[in-house]
Amino acid sequence: MAFGRDTAKEGWRWALILLHVLLWGAFALQAYRTASTDKYASCWGLILLYFPPLNMLFWAIATPSLAVVVAAIFRPSICRHSFFRAACHGMILIIGLLFCNYSAYAAAGQVKCL
Repeated sequence: MAFGRDTAKEGWRWALILLHVLLWGAFALQAYRTASTDKYASCWGLILLYFPPLNMLFWAIATPSLAVVVAAIFRPSICRHSFFRAACHGMILIIGLLFCNYSAYAAAGQVKCL
């Protein structure tokens, strides 16, 4: 009986990660659809320059998330811990932000942010 509960709990966790991926995919698609050279669809990177605490937060999420996901390749036992799922969400967040920027660039070319 314990096996069934753990499997159901694991299924919800991976479903949450899939939902997170779909959300960022929708954001990237919207950035692609609405991009033009005079819109600010891909200018979120400027926020990181103007507010240094957000830049530090971006790197504080990106660096350990990448390290944990790469370490999980070589040590699969890491995948059982809760910080692995948190690292997956961190990677999805960072990759999602980057893909929103790149999809707007792919649709409209260089965006005039300033």
